Amino acid sequence: MRQVFAKLADMQATSLPTPLPQRLFHGAKWKCSIVACAILCGAASAHAAPETWRFDPVHSQIWFSADHEHFSRPLGRLRIKDGWFQFDDKDWSASHVDVVIDLTSADMGDAKWSATVKSGQLLDTERWASAHFVSRSVEQKDAKDGVIHGDLTFHGETKPVDVAFTLNRIGTDPYIFRQKAGFSATATLHRSEFGMQRYADVVGEDIQLRFEIEGIRDRDAANPTQRPRH
Repeated sequence: MRQVFAKLADMQATSLPTPLPQRLFHGAKWKCSIVACAILCGAASAHAAPETWRFDPVHSQIWFSADHEHFSRPLGRLRIKDGWFQFDDKDWSASHVDVVIDLTSADMGDAKWSATVKSGQLLDTERWASAHFVSRSVEQKDAKDGVIHGDLTFHGETKPVDVAFTLNRIGTDPYIFRQKAGFSATATLHRSEFGMQRYADVVGEDIQLRFEIEGIRDRDAANPTQRPRH
């Protein structure tokens, strides 16, 4: 009998388990904390900065053309010297472009002709070796098409220029195992607005530009670099 009373005393001394409503309350608080964290993380992801890409110099090309005495529109080629862009496929307005174009790379397919284009008669690359385009805003037109509104510094002048572009694809390049983004774009310059007024009877006023662009995802691509003087 003494053993029975001793066990009863021990049972009374032992703390009873937490009542069910209290356990439910603590469990609900824990679950609410998890949900709140998930919501905050989701909100942070939704407002995360767009992906940053550097221009792939091998697969990024710039072509330009102008009327030649109404006979034809010969094509020339330029190379990208430096630059990067940000693109958010969920919010195009958060995108940005900053690109430097090497004018000394102008190639008309003929050495003499190329030298003439780069001379003081036209591009004057000894004074302005590059052009610099920076976007002010990016406007989405439909699921694949948009317009970059930006400023172009070229031949000693800075003017607003619109670039119409098409998003071709974002995906993995299986040959370099990197994420890439591809675009096609066009723009038109009026050369007299940039101080290029010579040979108006030979070279047309409107310069048509065509861009075929591939970018490689690189989160460090937008780090400040020394930009060349224009």
